[in-house]
Amino acid sequence: MTPLVSIEHELLGLGYVAEAMHRDYSFADVLNASADTRTVTLAAFTQTPESFRSAAFGVVEGELDSAAAVMANRALGAPIFFSIDKDEVGVWAVGARRAPRLLERVSTSGLAALFARYRDSWTPQALHRAKALGVPRGPVQVDFIDLGLLPAIEREVQHKLHRVMTDVLALLVQSDTSQEREKAAFRLTFRLLSAKILIDREHPAATGWLCDDVAAVLSGIQGYYGLGLFGTDVAAVALDDITAAWARLRRSITLRNISSDSLAFVYENTLVTADTRKLFGTHSTPRPVAEYVLERVDLSRFDPETVRIAEPFAGAGIFLVAALRELREQLPPEWSADKRHQYLVDRMAGAELDAFASEVATLSLILADYPNANGWHIRSTDLFKAGVLAKFLESATVILCNPPFEDFTAEERLAYPEAFAVSPSKGMVALHAAVDTAPEAIGFIMPRGVLQQKQYSQLRTRIAAIYGRVELVSLPDRIFEKATYPCALVIATDRRPADVEKPIRLTVRTVEDAGRERFLAEGTVTSERHMVRPVPSGDLWIGALDAVWSYLEKAPRLGDHANIHRGLQWRSQRSGVLGEPGPLRERGFYKPSDSLSPFQLTNPVWLSTDPTLSHRLGPLARPWDQPKVLINNQRSSRGPWRLAAAADYAGLWASQQFTGIWPTNSYDATILAAILNGPLANAYVTEHSTDHDFTNAMLVSLPLPIKLDNAKLREAVGDYQALLEERARSILQPDDWDDRLNKLLVWIDAIVLNGYGLPPRLEHQLLAYFDGRARPVTHRFGGWLPAKLKGYAPLFEWLTKDHGANRAAWVLDVFKPAPPEENDALARFVG
Repeated sequence: MTPLVSIEHELLGLGYVAEAMHRDYSFADVLNASADTRTVTLAAFTQTPESFRSAAFGVVEGELDSAAAVMANRALGAPIFFSIDKDEVGVWAVGARRAPRLLERVSTSGLAALFARYRDSWTPQALHRAKALGVPRGPVQVDFIDLGLLPAIEREVQHKLHRVMTDVLALLVQSDTSQEREKAAFRLTFRLLSAKILIDREHPAATGWLCDDVAAVLSGIQGYYGLGLFGTDVAAVALDDITAAWARLRRSITLRNISSDSLAFVYENTLVTADTRKLFGTHSTPRPVAEYVLERVDLSRFDPETVRIAEPFAGAGIFLVAALRELREQLPPEWSADKRHQYLVDRMAGAELDAFASEVATLSLILADYPNANGWHIRSTDLFKAGVLAKFLESATVILCNPPFEDFTAEERLAYPEAFAVSPSKGMVALHAAVDTAPEAIGFIMPRGVLQQKQYSQLRTRIAAIYGRVELVSLPDRIFEKATYPCALVIATDRRPADVEKPIRLTVRTVEDAGRERFLAEGTVTSERHMVRPVPSGDLWIGALDAVWSYLEKAPRLGDHANIHRGLQWRSQRSGVLGEPGPLRERGFYKPSDSLSPFQLTNPVWLSTDPTLSHRLGPLARPWDQPKVLINNQRSSRGPWRLAAAADYAGLWASQQFTGIWPTNSYDATILAAILNGPLANAYVTEHSTDHDFTNAMLVSLPLPIKLDNAKLREAVGDYQALLEERARSILQPDDWDDRLNKLLVWIDAIVLNGYGLPPRLEHQLLAYFDGRARPVTHRFGGWLPAKLKGYAPLFEWLTKDHGANRAAWVLDVFKPAPPEENDALARFVG
């Protein structure tokens, strides 16, 4: 028996079926820039249809360099390779980027013993579970599996296919951007992609097609899936354009080894552009976000006989496609494709208002469930009509949703009075409806305000009362490829019995902007915090500096000592900025980015005070001639340094891009500017803002120092501003400018922090919050304390006291060694 035949025999003995084992198997090397087609001697898969996700074993034979041959074929997706060299077989573990690792070499006669040793780890069920879940369930050895291989292949598949699909769509649309032409192009894209899948996978249905005749190919795929509107679509797009698109697709990589759900995600991502979202009402949930939610919900915990997954406001159905894959991975490998298909169809449903969006979701599910036909339940229905959403959700055990974020328009309020009575926010209506149903788990994408804003308090309280585990995830603005709206995840599981009160286990995770790419690639968050709360309430967020805010709970608030108002608002912002003086014009500031930095206001312009141009008249009546502080109305960065403030004593005005703060008592404008430029104020607005804007409701609650040395602080700010002005006037730039300015700024921060009276531990925690973050000042900022300082002293104390003793052997001075006779007596007592 040859080594190859012996390997096939042993694989069959492990449970691999002949239909999932292929000799001379060809696939696209997506890990190579050219994506050439490669062929291995044998490929074995855990289940059909075959793909890199189900690839288990690869075999190469007769290669001069076995390690290089295995490395070249790692895009197959198999974690284990055999290399046959005459009568000797090498066993290799394959990784994403590192060289293959030789586990052992055996003779042909030793193959039976090899497979016997690894039997528990190499069965189809064990390997499939290890690859699919990334975590072994049961006594399965997975040290030979590199869990980075599949994500690496997945990323390359999406990148290469997205480029191809964009080209295909452009050829079908051409310059005609009418709705009917674009819809026809999207449907034809699906048909052409589906046809290539059947052809590349050598499906029996495609064996009789004339592949060079695009009309025959379209007719064949139409007959296979039985889709509607075929004649209309072909009539809307010229045959020459369809032929060109088909030729482009055929020249692209072979789809034989590409997972069906990967194709579905690429199809959806290509279609849902900014223009099509607006044109057809479709919206896109980033695949990594959907997969993260599914991972946290963990469908494996639910009874497979009763689980029902619903996605209202499904858009292009990304949650359903992700859930399809999760459910399918848990099904017995021996189930037939038809049985798996029927199981999945019976347990998943979606609903979407726009008919075309529903169609996109259906086509995505068809692609993800290759080679099965349709049968998916994606309803085109108006979920905001009375009772419709509740009816759709009533039998669901898991509800996944990325609802519309916007508020109801005036017309929609009249059309949906029942929904509007729940909330003016469409997203809140959707989440309330899900909570009303009380399924076993919910996973929602919501505006970031859901984390802390008061308007969501009742909703958070309801969630906490029903579920024993709640996870909140704050996501950065650019997590959506085609939108920048700040959002968050709400994931709730472990539904409580109605009459049982139990503590709630909270998990709060944050993905910062710097960690966005890693989250999208690996699902890794930037930070996480956990807490068990005995009594469910609407306060679910766990801030990084909660201990600081709790300590300052009784501190005075900004709203108690100042009036806070937005700047001038015009109907058209362009009409508010003028190039020269004149009637109804005042000198002031238009854009913070042009005129505001900490402690400095520059570049004033002429602003219109004409009430006929104003959107609101209130700002015109503010006491602009009085001393005040101007701050940016929106955050200036995505990091923790978000706020800049400068005092104005010159009676200048400002646009709505600024907020004006007029002191009323105790604190003058100089003092308030110093406080607002400091680390505590910046940390506060970062932790308490869930949107780009700094709301007045948040600003009024900002804590102020409890006991402040105003005279010392005014002197420090004056010295700092004078040095800034001196540097601006100076022709020569001495080397010590930055050091001098840095020391003065640190001294200002020290005086302000000393006024808060934080314990050393909390002050250290506050300053550590800014580690590695550049401070937006016009000079180098080197931090507050020496980097190698092991202990911690409050900043003010460090700057005003001699710490030489702390660097010496002071312990021996304070704690004197006991005399020898006392040591002996103590030893006898202990002994």
